[in-house]
Formats: sequence, C-alpha cells, structure tokens
Amino acid sequence: MEQYGKYWLKPLLFIWLLLPNFALSDDYDVYLKNLGLVLEDTPRPSVGSIASGFGAGSGVVFTAISYSDKDLQTNLDNDDDGSIILGMGFGAAEQSLGIEAAVGITSVSTSYWGDGKFGDEGNFNLKLHKFLPPQLYGNSASVALGASNLVGWGGTTQVPTNYYLAYSEQRFLGDYFQYGLSYTLGYGTAVDSGESEGGIFGGIGVARSNYSGSLSFINDELHLSGTWYIPALEGVTLNFTRADAFNANETKRNIITLGYSYNFGEL
Repeated sequence: MEQYGKYWLKPLLFIWLLLPNFALSDDYDVYLKNLGLVLEDTPRPSVGSIASGFGAGSGVVFTAISYSDKDLQTNLDNDDDGSIILGMGFGAAEQSLGIEAAVGITSVSTSYWGDGKFGDEGNFNLKLHKFLPPQLYGNSASVALGASNLVGWGGTTQVPTNYYLAYSEQRFLGDYFQYGLSYTLGYGTAVDSGESEGGIFGGIGVARSNYSGSLSFINDELHLSGTWYIPALEGVTLNFTRADAFNANETKRNIITLGYSYNFGEL
C-alpha cells in the first residue's frame, strides 16, 4: 500500500539502451543483460510487520486477509488467529496531507472453525502521512502519525489504542534502478507485550523485480518477512512473516497474508 517513485526512469533507460551506439556494442551479451535489467518490474521495497511512514495514495483501495498460527490474545498452543482489513487512501501527501483509513475485522470465525461469530470483533484505523525531503539516504521520504484500534467493537475494546509516529525512506539502486531499499524508524504506544506496552520499532527492506524481503524489530522482538508481488495477478501480493523469530517474548509465530490493491485515481 505504499507509494513508490522513479517509475518514469525505466522508459527513458529503455530508449537509451536502444540507441545505435549502444546497440552496436561489441559486447552483445552485456547489452542483452542490461536490456533484461531494464525490462524487469520496478522494485517495491517495504518493511513488513511494522507501521510505515508512507501511506496509501489518493484513490488507492486495499484489502488483505491474514492467518497466524498463534493468537496473541489467548497465547495458547494450537490456537490460531486471523484478520481482514479493508482501507482506502485520500488526499495528496505530496502537496498537503494524505489520509489512510481502514476497517479491520479481527474475528473471522465461521461455522467451520472458531465460535462461528464472524465479524463480532473489529476496529477502525487512521493514518495521516506527508512526503518530506529525505533526511538520510533515500530518494523519497514520508512521515506518518497514526492510530491503530482507534475505535473498536467486541473484544478489541479491551485492547488499548496504539498511537504511533513513523518515518520511512526509499531509495532505488543499481545502474538501472533494479534494486530497491526501504527503511523505517518509529515509536508506538502499544506495540509490545501483547500490544499493551510502548516501544521503538524499525526495520530495513530490500527488493528486486517482484520480490521484497525485510528485517524488522519491535523493541527486542525480531521479524523476518518476504513478499511476492504476483506478476500474473496485478495488484495481488503474498507475504510470509516469521514474527518474534528468536522467541524473545515467547510469541514466535508464522503469519501468511494475501493482499490486493487497486488505484481508482486521485480523489
């Protein structure tokens, strides 16, 4: 759901590669290799498991469904968990302020599993985000102020609201910008110890073509994530995260997320 720049660079590079002085290069293998790099999909680096300083662009609608083999609320063995989120972006983060609003359904039980009470728990989430001049190493940067579980119903009313501040940058690397780099640093009021205590979070992600991987942390909890942007299904992503990878807080778990986004155009 993040925004990415530099999409206009690759068409220019493609034209440059087709210029006669390069096409007639003695090293034709090098030419073919470089041509292949230019034709790769633009990398989309992201940092999994933590809030980002970037937000959904105006008119971007997104949804995701997640499965976890451990429920942090019960913390019981063999008690899995799931959730669904649906959100949309508004405003213009480049010129003024971007707004990302999302509704989460944290109870996805059906007659086939769980208590059968689908949708009896959920929450509303809000993020304000703004593009800034990069302060570190990025080509683009954004800061976000958000609130997860701002308003809830069902069991989520027993979980505190997580107010957070996050700063993120992105950079494209390589002779043909075939690599992407993303990094984030922030603080949340309810991100640790079962979402009841505050803490620092951050991470770094790398990407090439349709693949992105990241390493992130929430205080002493480490998360490893990998994302595949499925080429045959435009807008569809598949993510796997190993949360609390070294079981620092005894919450080690696997999370699988299937996501989809679509851009209706600026609103």
